[in-house]
Amino acid sequence: HRIIEKNKEIIYTINKIKIGELYMRNKKLVKNGFSLLEFLMVLIILLIVTVVALPFVLYAIKWFRINAFRSSAYNVLDAVKYHVTNTGFNNFPDEGIPLEELNLELENNKFDSGLVKKLNEDDYELVNLSRNNYCASGTANNMKATDSGCGALDKTKPNGAYVYLKNATNDSISVIASGVDDESTIKYYQFSIDGSKYTKKQEVNEYTFNDLSDGEHTIKVKITNEAGLSKTSKKTKIKTRSISKIECYEKNNKISYQTKKSFICKYPVASNYKYEYSLDNDKWESITLDDENTYTFDFNENKTIYTRVLNNDEVVGFKTITVSLVEKTLNGAYPELLDNMIPVVYDNEKNSWVKADTRTIYFNYADKSWANAILVGKGNAEDKNSKSRDYYLSDEAIGNTIYEGDILGFYVWIPRYKYKVFNVNNKSEEPSEIDIVFENKNTSKSIKEESGSYLTHPAFSYNNEINGFWVSKFQNSAALTSSCYNDNNECDSTSISLYSLPIDNKITNISISNAHLNALNMNKEDNIYGLSEDTNPHILTNLEWGAISYLANSKYGINKNITTNGKIYKENLENSTTGNIMGVFEMSGLNQEMVMGNYNQDSGKTKDDNSGFKDYGQVDWPTIIDYYSGITSKNRILGDATGETTGWYDSYAKFVNGEYPFFTRGGIIEGKASIYNYNSYSGSKNNMVAFRTSLSN
Repeated sequence: HRIIEKNKEIIYTINKIKIGELYMRNKKLVKNGFSLLEFLMVLIILLIVTVVALPFVLYAIKWFRINAFRSSAYNVLDAVKYHVTNTGFNNFPDEGIPLEELNLELENNKFDSGLVKKLNEDDYELVNLSRNNYCASGTANNMKATDSGCGALDKTKPNGAYVYLKNATNDSISVIASGVDDESTIKYYQFSIDGSKYTKKQEVNEYTFNDLSDGEHTIKVKITNEAGLSKTSKKTKIKTRSISKIECYEKNNKISYQTKKSFICKYPVASNYKYEYSLDNDKWESITLDDENTYTFDFNENKTIYTRVLNNDEVVGFKTITVSLVEKTLNGAYPELLDNMIPVVYDNEKNSWVKADTRTIYFNYADKSWANAILVGKGNAEDKNSKSRDYYLSDEAIGNTIYEGDILGFYVWIPRYKYKVFNVNNKSEEPSEIDIVFENKNTSKSIKEESGSYLTHPAFSYNNEINGFWVSKFQNSAALTSSCYNDNNECDSTSISLYSLPIDNKITNISISNAHLNALNMNKEDNIYGLSEDTNPHILTNLEWGAISYLANSKYGINKNITTNGKIYKENLENSTTGNIMGVFEMSGLNQEMVMGNYNQDSGKTKDDNSGFKDYGQVDWPTIIDYYSGITSKNRILGDATGETTGWYDSYAKFVNGEYPFFTRGGIIEGKASIYNYNSYSGSKNNMVAFRTSLSN
């Protein structure tokens, strides 16, 4: 450093001289440098070289990967021979043995599937060894591999190709093609009429020839499988004409979910006509019409039936019947959407709720997917993401994301059911799966209150028999802009709009009578939810709580204790009655919940500590409430999840009495979190007691 500082001026002078010399030497080159046009020409040439070379590079990569998979297949064959030689294994069935059953020692054994066949003492064949879309089949001397799926290795053409008349007019013919292939699937269809060139390949198996001359035409179809192998149908002669119509309609003209559906088809009649139906548009069965020239098709599952009319083996009538609303689990206790209620399902790919299509079955209780619906407001013009209620009710919204800022409440359908009575003596027992059978309100009620007998759950029989009820998916909360939301000391009023949303600030510090009055307001004129006066909003009853918890402890629910981890509900699925996002949340969480269950129409402890119902209060008693005649679990009502479930999941149990005549349910009590917790309280406002609502017709 010191040397440089002392000689800095000398170094600067030398560098200046050097730079000058370099400039003078290259002055000519600078003057004769690339022009802008020449520079652009160079770029264009480089671009052309890249475009031409890229397909070759990509093909080389594809070829390398396929060959790498082929090498893996050869390694598998070597491993098979080694395994046979060293273990003496020789039990190869004719159809082959699955690769995983051989327990081969492979460095890379991450194959999805594959069969090994023995051809002779020293030769083996791999059949459809696959991993993702890569597939290999063959022997050590001839191994084929592809990255387009095993169907691309199909060795044989399709077994058959067929073409059928769908419709015909004076100048057009519509046909349907079908094909059979034992090794892969049919991928493309091409059509030809009167010897013309085949149409372009298409994946749809229907085609219409237009602008035809009147008379008979010859039609063929060519089908192609995944391997690119084709089969051509025989010629089919079809005349242009007005086709004879087959008219089909649903029996009783119902459009709803049913365990069984029937369609009646009326056929054209002629002495030489034959009538057939098919389940696959390939194999046909004869049918015989009744005296009214009709035939009834019964559906006990969702499927498609084809039916046709033949005149001397020529199709002169064709009809397709498709049913998608057969539901075999609920036995008629199907979700009943209230006015302005929107059905929803959760889309995992979109990570959001979307509107469900009620023309299909959007729930599956056998798979623990309970029916969900929402209530929305009329829309917020100041929020660009907001949509109107009319939009959400329209078919346009089906399959589209619901903007959560528009949602006022989530609700879950609890279908009517009967359950097998257990533990009528209220003994402490280990939890067990509750036997539940769904039924509809027209089914004869089961009323035996004996262990082992079935009892129609009484939660579905208050003012009238119902097919089920909608329950708030979450404990009730208030509008984000309300004073109650910001300070729960402001919640004990009768002017709170009730929401059911996954937020932390729940409505607490409110008497049960004021909570009841706020629930009644949900169907008043011009309410924000769009509910009609026929709706029956109320605070959840003790028996309704029992109905939900029993369903949760059946094969249709989570069937274990409900826990919470404090995270948002989408990451807290163990807090759901189903163990997934489709259930009821927060029934075992921070807050206990008030329910309409009361001892002897007692209004509370004292004039200062009471529910607000008469006699201490001024509010009339609800019409939907469970009254208890005693103060011990011996006085339980079957189905209320108190006596029958004594001790389940180490739950807390304190029955109602004269001073504390109302039940609270769930929550955390003395460190115990359980859906089967129950406690007693006076009915006055309490900072740890929330509530939820129930809606029904």
